[in-house]
Amino acid sequence: MQIKKYLKCTAIAVTMSGILFATPILGQAVLGEQVLKDGMTHEDIKILQEHLIHLNYLELDNTTTYYGEQTTNAIKEFQKSQGLKADGIFGPDTYKALTKVMEIEPLKYNGILKEGMNSEDVKKLQKSLKFLGFLDIDECTTYFGQETKQALMDFQKIHNLKVDGIAGAETIRILNEALSGNKHRNKIASANRGSLSNQSLGQDIVSTAKKYIGTPHSSRNSNGFDCSGFTSYVYKQHGINISRSSAEQANDGEYVSKDDLEIGDLVIFNDTYKSGPSHTGIYIGDGNFIHASSSKGVIISDLNSDSYWSKRFYCGRRVL
Repeated sequence: MQIKKYLKCTAIAVTMSGILFATPILGQAVLGEQVLKDGMTHEDIKILQEHLIHLNYLELDNTTTYYGEQTTNAIKEFQKSQGLKADGIFGPDTYKALTKVMEIEPLKYNGILKEGMNSEDVKKLQKSLKFLGFLDIDECTTYFGQETKQALMDFQKIHNLKVDGIAGAETIRILNEALSGNKHRNKIASANRGSLSNQSLGQDIVSTAKKYIGTPHSSRNSNGFDCSGFTSYVYKQHGINISRSSAEQANDGEYVSKDDLEIGDLVIFNDTYKSGPSHTGIYIGDGNFIHASSSKGVIISDLNSDSYWSKRFYCGRRVL
């Protein structure tokens, strides 16, 4: 199958001024951060399907969040065309190949962009917002209208930016970080966890976390914690700054499977009180994790034997 020689309106920024930035995510999906494969349901899948459709590898009337046989076969065909192992799994190598066959156009800050403006920079902004799934339009244009403003406001809200619908220097910077799929790696040190120093750090983090067992749950009271407030507070005491919300913590550091969890890793859970990544804790070893439960405050739970948590386990994140 031949790749289209042009793309309708998709782009990804990988670098800005030669620097690889770091990303989804955020409650909003960021393509490239999550490994996707047959049988999965994830917001990233919808975005992936859109790009496969644009590249003529997939035919669907409506995109979905489900990774089924059609998506698997489309990925296999794409992988074959790129000389990759055709396993139908959308992993890092396939993601990199996808970016290479698409228009790679980093966003550059040449002044603020806001509603009512006309410029090529507006079109590039729209492409970026469309790629991330914030803007639903058929064709990108040079006009900054209400749809673009709303999409930008949605992006700003998720990334804790000033929600004004104006693309200033900071918003452009965060857009490039999100598009690169590596947000926070410039803030979080990634190290070889095989080293004794990091194993010791993991133990120290767990020791700190255990000091707060019994502390009540609270999202407002300074005398308590919500789940992500607890994890960010504990890590911060050891010089590790992670995001504040559960959704964003799901993209901090590096992905770790359940089988590869190590003491001190962040653990993320899906579909608790809301859909998507919505609860976090810290892995303490032997299949257990410590977290701020909404009903019991800071407690230790079993990741495997407790069916509630085992069914909702999303991923681990290595932030040490």
